[in-house]
Amino acid sequence: MLYDSTKVLIRGMLRDMETIETVHWDDQVELGRECLYEMHQMTRPQYKGWRADAKGHSSGVTEFVRATRAIPFVKSMVSAIRRKDHATAVTSGRAALAEM
Repeated sequence: MLYDSTKVLIRGMLRDMETIETVHWDDQVELGRECLYEMHQMTRPQYKGWRADAKGHSSGVTEFVRATRAIPFVKSMVSAIRRKDHATAVTSGRAALAEM
């Protein structure tokens, strides 16, 4: 659930940066911080205990791995937003969404 809301948040940020002529940079920085917080919550180690088995694991790439791969791109996007670098922010946001 947290994974889906983070993807929606990134999509919303991208939509706003791509469609609105005047980007509200302060709002985008706050949304970016929220997105990073959620991603760090998703990727923190979770204790599985000694009963962890392979039954519940899928063979594909997990949400944990996808979010971990996307974090550097989201950090780059937030950094670009702080600098008000529109092109880099959009490019990094698209890359983050592709990793998710």
